[in-house]
Amino acid sequence: MCLRGSSDRGFGTVGVSITLIFATLAVPLILFHRPIKRWIRESLMQRVTSAHYQIQCPHGELTQEVMTTFVAERESLFVGLDRKLNDAASNAELTLIFDPNFKVLTPEAGSDPYLVTGTTVRTDLDGRMPILDPSADAEALLNIAWGKAGNRMIAHWTALWLVGASTEDDLGMAAAQVEQRLGHKKVADFLNESTDRGVSSRDMAALGAAWINEIAELSGPAEVQKLYSEQMDRPEMTDAAKALATSSTEVERKWQMWIYAYLAGMPPADRAMTMPMDMKMETSK
Repeated sequence: MCLRGSSDRGFGTVGVSITLIFATLAVPLILFHRPIKRWIRESLMQRVTSAHYQIQCPHGELTQEVMTTFVAERESLFVGLDRKLNDAASNAELTLIFDPNFKVLTPEAGSDPYLVTGTTVRTDLDGRMPILDPSADAEALLNIAWGKAGNRMIAHWTALWLVGASTEDDLGMAAAQVEQRLGHKKVADFLNESTDRGVSSRDMAALGAAWINEIAELSGPAEVQKLYSEQMDRPEMTDAAKALATSSTEVERKWQMWIYAYLAGMPPADRAMTMPMDMKMETSK
């Protein structure tokens, strides 16, 4: 009887130990199930590479010819963006993953849905041709040149500015057209990420990119980098002014004067456009 009791206790101890081991192994499997599943899925994808890109998609979704043409055409975009960043990412390779199963809960304002993680861009695939907003590439290159952004929205605006600067798009004119339709929008308005002010996400992105462009033109790209790097959970005017080592009034005045110069050169709108010009200039501190 004693021997059997000892054996039962031994078996119970071993059973508990095995249960604990399996429980310990199960926790990371549960927590990392989706990342592991995604890693396996992406590891099995077909891929095509070029000097600065690797493009991936599930087998049979795109032909090799289409993928090769896409990366070849994308190279010119990379070169233009990298040139504006003083060739800081010239040796980098971006991974673009097109996946029909990809879903993003918060797509970038005014763009196709995508997600940038370091130098990897994930996006959906709808049809037989890959489509990706150039700002995704720009955001990935900014991660290399300037590091991780302090705020997602500022990162997107900076990426839009970088694309516009590399392609010589007139961001100021695009923003002026928005202002001509809606009236003057303060920086505080579009920093607020609020659509109840009558500004769509696409218009908000146009204004934000133009504001970044204004900072680059008047103060230099180094000031843009300061704003880009500033840690801001939810950016407010005071945070932006702090990053730029100036006052909120000064930020608004510079933006107002800059955008007004574009509006002054535009044809008259259907309705009158008023620009309040009574803001006092403050000395930067």
